[in-house]
Amino acid sequence: MRTYRIILLLFLITLNSFYSEAQNDSKALSEMAKKMFESTNDRDFDTLLDMTYPKVYEIVPKETMKTMFVSMFEGTDEMSIDLPKLTPEYELSDMFSDEETNTDYAFLTYDMSMSMTFKKEGFDEEGQGMMIKMFKVQGMDAEFETDKKVNIKAPNRMVIFLKNETSGGKWTMINYDTNSPIFYQILSSNVLETSKSYYENIMIEAKKKN
Repeated sequence: MRTYRIILLLFLITLNSFYSEAQNDSKALSEMAKKMFESTNDRDFDTLLDMTYPKVYEIVPKETMKTMFVSMFEGTDEMSIDLPKLTPEYELSDMFSDEETNTDYAFLTYDMSMSMTFKKEGFDEEGQGMMIKMFKVQGMDAEFETDKKVNIKAPNRMVIFLKNETSGGKWTMINYDTNSPIFYQILSSNVLETSKSYYENIMIEAKKKN
């Protein structure tokens, strides 16, 4: 009887430990999501880079990534992007685990809107039609405000939050981008498969609402 009580006590302690850790992770993920949007609004590139899954930098140097961020947000001689400073409604998934790579991960989905202004040339009706189709292929809805400015709605954007030994045991992030070869090099097959399945379900539910 005494042995049974000890086993039960150990079980309850372990269960409570797992529950507490899950609560901590849930809180950390919520804070991560808010920090991501706040840093984007503040154009705080260094914080966004620090939040990025470090394995990315094994392929693309951090300074190169920063140059890309600055170019995207501050514009170039050819084009500028205006991303509204707001925190969109978003949804956080439950946490998943990949035992093979000892990785915890979760998904964040949200709708994004932005506008692009082309500084050196405008688009005629035919060119605007081609651009709209190109955005559509990427899952975005585009509408030209002028011949040089196009407004874009990008629904169901997804970010993957990851925590493992590579990330130093802290939550980091990477955009879900199946068009990027880097994406497939960085993540394990289990994470890729779960990501694909989760995203497909998001798209199916969005289709049902429309």
